[in-house]
Amino acid sequence: QTKHLPKDAQVIMSIMKEIGITDYEPRVVNQLLEFTYRYVTSVLEDARVFANHAKKKTIDLEDVRLAVQMQLDKSFTNPPPREVLLEIARVKNVNP
Repeated sequence: QTKHLPKDAQVIMSIMKEIGITDYEPRVVNQLLEFTYRYVTSVLEDARVFANHAKKKTIDLEDVRLAVQMQLDKSFTNPPPREVLLEIARVKNVNP
């Protein structure tokens, strides 16, 4: 059954199997493929910009690393410091 799927879909399914995910809707694989394509495309476009800015003809590992870091910086935020969370909890819990 999986031999008729594209290689990329087989890789996604293999990763899911390796981490113990064996029961899922087929649409999950398609969604992960779409996410992966968009993410990698975005990283490569950013890496190309960095390489061009550095007047390089080819994208190198440092360009990709910088692009990945930029993606992480704009995609994920750090939680507030523990002290801030404790203060919010204290204020919120004043009234039972």
